[in-house]
Order: sequence, then C-alpha cells, then structure tokens
Amino acid sequence: MALQTPANGTPPFPLKQLTILAICRFSEPIAFNSILAYTYVMVKDLNGGEDKDTAFYAGLLVSAYAVAEALTAMGWGALSDRYGRKPIVLFGLGGVAISSLIFGLAETYWVALLARFVGGALNGNVAVMQTMVAEMVKVPEHEPAAYASQPFVWTLGGIIGSAMGGFLAQPATFYPSLFPADGLFGRYPYLLPNLVSVAVIVLAIAQGILFLEETNPRSGLFHGSTKEATDGDVAVEDDDGRVDERTPLTRCQQLQGPRISAVGERPAILEEGLPVAVGQNFDIRRTSFGTVHSIQFTPEAQANTASPQATIVEEYTGATFNFTIIMLTIALVLVSYHQMGFATLLPTHLLDPPAVPPGHLDLIGGLGYTVHDVGIYLSVNGVLGLLIQGLIFPVFVDRVGVWHSFIWMVILYPTCYFVLPFLTALPQALQSPGIYLAMVLQSFFGIIVTPTALILLKNATPSPTILGRVNGLAMSGCCLARTICPPVAGIIYAAGGSAAAWFSCGGVAVLGMLQLLWVPREHVHDVVVDNALLRKTISHSEDRSRNADHGSGDGVQEI
Repeated sequence: MALQTPANGTPPFPLKQLTILAICRFSEPIAFNSILAYTYVMVKDLNGGEDKDTAFYAGLLVSAYAVAEALTAMGWGALSDRYGRKPIVLFGLGGVAISSLIFGLAETYWVALLARFVGGALNGNVAVMQTMVAEMVKVPEHEPAAYASQPFVWTLGGIIGSAMGGFLAQPATFYPSLFPADGLFGRYPYLLPNLVSVAVIVLAIAQGILFLEETNPRSGLFHGSTKEATDGDVAVEDDDGRVDERTPLTRCQQLQGPRISAVGERPAILEEGLPVAVGQNFDIRRTSFGTVHSIQFTPEAQANTASPQATIVEEYTGATFNFTIIMLTIALVLVSYHQMGFATLLPTHLLDPPAVPPGHLDLIGGLGYTVHDVGIYLSVNGVLGLLIQGLIFPVFVDRVGVWHSFIWMVILYPTCYFVLPFLTALPQALQSPGIYLAMVLQSFFGIIVTPTALILLKNATPSPTILGRVNGLAMSGCCLARTICPPVAGIIYAAGGSAAAWFSCGGVAVLGMLQLLWVPREHVHDVVVDNALLRKTISHSEDRSRNADHGSGDGVQEI
C-alpha cells in the first residue's frame, strides 16, 4: 500500500514503517550484546574450569559471528534485490534466534562456536536494513531523523542486552529459590538470557510479518501490498542531495525509479554482530557519520564538489585514494582496533579472578567481579555512549573544531588503557570509580574521534563520485580491525596477563598518536550539526574568527 501523499505533494515522514523496522533492529543487539557479560565464564565452564587460553577462546567466540556474516552478507543483499527486503530481514532475525537457542544449549565450546558462526551466516540484515531505510525515505529533509534512528535503536538494544546477559546468566547460582541447581537452568546456566533473546526476536518477527511493508518494488514477492515503482517516488540517493556513483546520469532515469541495491554499497568486510556499546557502521555518503545527528558541510565547503542540480556527472579520472585519505583511513583502523580491544578486554578483566591478594598490584589476573557486576558496567557504558553522542558531541565539536577535536582525542586516547592495569593496587572502594573513569574516557574519546575523522575523510575526497569507494576502503579496514582484535587481544591476555593485554591496546593507541605526524591538516570550514536529541542546530566554523573580522557572519546554511 502506497503512502498517502499530502495535498502539497510531499510524501509524509514514514514514521510507522521506520518504527516497525526499528523494532526488528532493536531485537538484534539484545542478542549480540547479552553474550559479552558472560562469554569469559561460559568458555571457562565449557572447557572444564581453569584454562590459560580462556581469553583467546572467548575472543574467538565473539568474532565468529562477524566472520560468518562477512562471508554471506553480500549474498543476502543480492537475494533481497531479487526476492525483496522483507523476507530476508525476517529470515535473518530467525537466524539470530536459532543461533541464540543453540548457543544457550551448548555443552561444549565447539557447539557454541558453531552456533555463533551459523547465526552470522544466516543473517544478512547488516546491508538490507540500511537499504530499506533509504527506500522508505522520499524527501531529503526526512533523512537525518530516519538514519539517526538506526544507531540510536542499536545502542538502546545494546544497553538492555548487556544488562540482561549479566542478570540472567547462571540463574541457579544467583536465584536458587527460583531456579534449582538440578533443573533445566542449572544444567544450562546460559540458556535463560538466550531464551529471552529468542522471545524478543520472535515478537519482532511476528510484528514484521504483520506490519512491515516491502520496500523493493522490483522484488518478486509482495507486489500487491507495497509501494509501487510507478508512483514516481524514489529513494533519496545521498544525504547532501549531491551526486555520487549511485545517482542516475539523467533526470529521465531518476523518474523511472533507480534501483537501490543492497549489494555494492557495503564493504566486503562487515562486523555488525560484534557486541559493542554503539553502532559501528558508517557511510560518508550520508550525513549521519555513524552518529545520531545530521552533520552537513555548508556551501563554502561544498564549493569544490558537484552541483546538486547537476544532471550529468563528469567522470572523475584522478587518483581515488590520495595521501590524506590513506592516512585518515589508517588512523580510523588503529582507533577501531583498540576500541574493540576495550570492549572485549573489559569484561574479561572484570571476571578474571585476581592472581594476588586484594590491595596489591596485579599485572596478571583480573578483578574477580561477577556477571551481575559486568552486566551493570556494560549497561552503564552504553548509557554513557548515548549521552556523550547525543548531548556532548555536538557542543564539543562546536567549541573545539573538527580538526582539533580529532587531534586531541587521538593524543589523549592511550590514557584510558594505561589506567586499567593499576586498578588492582587501589583500595576496594576506589576500584569501581576507577573503572567508571576509564569507561568515561574511552567513550568520550571514541565517540568524538570517529565522526570527526569521517568528516575529515569526506572533506579530503576529491570528488563525490568516488565517495562510495573511499567509504568502502575505510569501512572495510575498520571492520577487519574490529574482527581480528578479540582473538588477538585474547592471545595476549592468555600469554602475558591482563596488563600485557591493556598495554597492547595502549601501544596501538600510541602508534595512532605517532601516525598523526603524517596526517595532513584538513581545513574544514563551516559544518552544521543537527542535534537529533535536542532538536536544535549547532554550527561551527574553523575560520569563525576570520569571518567575524571581515564582518561576513557565520555563513551557515540552515538545515
């Protein structure tokens, strides 16, 4: 059924369909993030107690889903182009449910690993859901709110999933009056959080079957109940309204309804299934830059790009990956690696028993917390990420500037890793504040540095026609770094202890500091941040003082 169009001819904001899709999206991070709170102790239990390689096997378990997803996501995208987005999304959710159920019932490590791999192989939603959003939105002005909903929903689901995993794992141990040790949940101590995940996913599938509309008008299914290609409504190609490699060459072709494919606009390496506090995907062709905001360049910064009204795109013949793009991509890859290291090492360090008596410096063991404690810490980390991204990020970038925000965050980033190994030397009452301090620092540095690096990357791209290739290089590099980090960090933890693992992440962060020497300075002029949470627009100009001296005003184009 086609959306009703108001009298002025402008399609309405697709709130209902975005909400239905958001519920589907919400169910996935609940399953993904719930495992992080108990993966370490689960691997130890499955391996029969003490195992010096537990940290490595736990990291491998975290990455298995992403590896399988990388192998099959493009295939699922191709199937969604042919048979429709809706069946692929619902089938992907079913794959997550099956994986969660097998994972909760696993009695050996290899069954648990297989469950994670099967779940990733059956889920192609990483590409398809973003494509559905693009096909739902018909008006450029609607795009910021539409795209911002995806990372927001992911973060919210991750917060709930982290708490759920921590409080529902090992129920016979923590709630013996409700769950006897000789009962089902005593035999399968990690089944309960996975059953709850399955129940949430089943509800999401049910509402998707009933209410989610097909967005691909050329699919072989659901022809009678979806938006038709002949309606003249086409999905918006780019947040800025600018031309890129997905934009038709002529207006005539656009009126025929260009086909947006779930294949080709995603990198070859994907890691949607990695349990991190905030969504890890980005696309510099859109204005969100992986945040819950819309960030746009003003006309001064867009002067060297193609005109939005251009109907014929002149092919760019220069080098696609210039020196600045390569250096910024390397910076993003290094940040992505040690960010993922923090996400996987923190619960391991919290759960690992200490190797020395309390109050003494322990460079080998952990802090000896319970899965309940870990669930709380991970949930708080997600809340911190949401607050920093929603409230602090736009104000900070406005005050400091894009370039200086990027530089200072990279320089300060190592501090959050070098703090953690020394928490064991603190009195018990100060350990928890120390953990929260490290989490605040890591969230603040990470949430500021990644979007600003992406803004610089987009600004360094010589032509909008190659944004897709530049985005693919950056996204693939970041995804690869996040995928290999958990097992590598686990190997270091198993071989050298907790301090060695944290120092390895700090070393990569220091390497990022040194790499700044080769990153050419990017002069980003005015940018406009549409704060999706506060519903206000914040602008920043690196040359604000210069403009003021010339009496030119701020030159900001309102969104």
